[in-house]
Amino acid sequence: MAESGKRQAERQPMTADLWDRRYSKQGFAYGTDPNTFLLENISLLPTSGKTLLLGEGEGRNAVYLASRGLSVTAIDISKVGLSKARRLAEERGVKIKTVAADLAEFDFGVECWDLIVSIFCHLPFAVRAKIHQATANSLRDGGMLLIEAFSPKQLKYNTGGPPDEERLVTVELLQEDFKTLEVLLCREVERPVEEGRYHTGLSSVVQFVARRPAIQERGVVGHRERYQIRVHQAIAQSQDEDTGMRGVKDPFLSVAGHALHYTIQASREMGQCPYCHSKDLGADRSRCCRADMLAAPKQEDCVCMETAHPKELTCGKLHWALLCHPLEFMRSSSSGKLVASLLGGEFLVFGVRSHQEVLDTILADSSTQLLLPGDGSRTLKEWLAEQVEMPFSGRGIPDLTLLVLDGSWDQVHALRAEIEVRRHAMGRPPLSCIRLDDSVQHFRSPLIDALKPGAGQGRVSTFEACALFLREAEDGLAIPPGTWKEAMRGLEPMLRVLQRCFALPTESQERVPDLELLIACLQAVACDAPLQDGLRRCSICGAAFATPLRMRDHLRGRRHCAAVAVRFARDRGLAGPVVCAGSEAAQIFQAYSTVPLSQCRPEPPDVALVQLKKSRVSAKAARTEKKQFMSACRDETCFYVPAFGVRTTVGRSCVVTPSGRHDRFASCAISFCCGSRC
Repeated sequence: MAESGKRQAERQPMTADLWDRRYSKQGFAYGTDPNTFLLENISLLPTSGKTLLLGEGEGRNAVYLASRGLSVTAIDISKVGLSKARRLAEERGVKIKTVAADLAEFDFGVECWDLIVSIFCHLPFAVRAKIHQATANSLRDGGMLLIEAFSPKQLKYNTGGPPDEERLVTVELLQEDFKTLEVLLCREVERPVEEGRYHTGLSSVVQFVARRPAIQERGVVGHRERYQIRVHQAIAQSQDEDTGMRGVKDPFLSVAGHALHYTIQASREMGQCPYCHSKDLGADRSRCCRADMLAAPKQEDCVCMETAHPKELTCGKLHWALLCHPLEFMRSSSSGKLVASLLGGEFLVFGVRSHQEVLDTILADSSTQLLLPGDGSRTLKEWLAEQVEMPFSGRGIPDLTLLVLDGSWDQVHALRAEIEVRRHAMGRPPLSCIRLDDSVQHFRSPLIDALKPGAGQGRVSTFEACALFLREAEDGLAIPPGTWKEAMRGLEPMLRVLQRCFALPTESQERVPDLELLIACLQAVACDAPLQDGLRRCSICGAAFATPLRMRDHLRGRRHCAAVAVRFARDRGLAGPVVCAGSEAAQIFQAYSTVPLSQCRPEPPDVALVQLKKSRVSAKAARTEKKQFMSACRDETCFYVPAFGVRTTVGRSCVVTPSGRHDRFASCAISFCCGSRC
């Protein structure tokens, strides 16, 4: 009979209903005192920062850590348990955040927790490895992990814990699952566990404390891994609450943190790879391409899959640093990411706090120059000639750090202006600029040609500019010969993926007789193209725009009409001259342009731009409401306060609600205009 009951318990799933029933009983199932192992190791744990507690139930450990000044989030599958946790926190005078969710479906984030605690949170075998991996990835540098759980030997004690062995843990299991962390303590011990009604005596437990090493403690890392670390930091930054950039004049850079948040949120919803920003990684959108972090799906439309073992290039005395505009980050067609992953440069995104510290160090370095054309810029030869005349010229070839700005032309100028503000604050002159020599006029960009057929002559993308600089630097900076060609070959996987994702025309498809005539006919009829509402991506040539007016301008331009012409010629299998009258051209344009526009998706930065514009509209409306608010205060009249849902009378000395009592909360809320304090 006892054996039958045990088998029934083993088959019983640990559902939300089961835990709700347990926590619905009077009192606290596991008491209100914190776990003993947690108390014994409190000196190892951080005293501030973001803390996550797994399977926290009624909140005893969460409330204790909140009382020590930590910002605590408790997650559990039981809403009843979390309700009791909030009441306990209120009684103890602390604040905790609760999340009712299944750990198997919870988004832990990346590098966003300073401490994670798991006390007797036993996981099903099928999801345990996945949750443990997500736990390790979500710790910040220096972050701590503390676990106490029952071992398989606990089955013979019958003093608590799950009745089936698959949810119990061993020392070896935790060491394997958290091998990327620095293990401080991992042992199996017998100890008395007296916690409420369900932990009632001598028990066999596994105790585990580990720490995520800081970047500088991880030893030498490759180009790609360092780039991935920087991406993780940007993703973690987007989850922080304080995302403002104080003192920044540019309207978009001043809200860089918000832009990053919207961008990364959109990227996750689209299932993009976080590193190459390619689309559609499959059904499990939490997965990514870094093989040593998460098992990546074999997705052909991903640059990381095309370059499983990329060749890392050495640049001698030349060092790279790329500063990305927040509204260029995670754009699939942006080549700037290759500066970091192939050339070994620093990858920095404006608005990420940890990146700002690195940027300030680079700006303070006397060897730093901007790779940017414009007035006052010099070629590499001119710069080297100046170095010969410097006092240190006898020491051989000087070091050169090139800071590269990634974004549109307007975004680049905004970044440069902010750089000059920072240099001025350091008491340093503006950064000098180095440009490519005139041979760039004879270069034809394969990336720009792919994105905008026929526009690549004399133009370069961000990464192509760096590759051409390597060509110029082979003599002056002792760059190994042929390095620039290797760099250009590193661009090919990205081109192949873009052509598959956006259905871009290949070079062979562009060889259509009289193509220019067809393009001209299409441009003539494009002026009457209907205006599309909202954010749209052109599924013909891959362009995305935040406003209907920008999309209209794109439809009338050569880039789009050339892509339509190539697609039309390819689909019809035309080998002879392509000639069409106005009406026929209008039909072609309508068939290849208007319909796909409503079926396509934007790039994450474009979604962020729209969200920022919406926020601006909301902020403008709030300012208007505030003006009306202040006007009403000056007139000492009654008006409606939306935040409180009551009509409030404002006088010169106090605030009185319709009930006739002084409302301290409402008074504080409007004291900015009437000076009242109740």
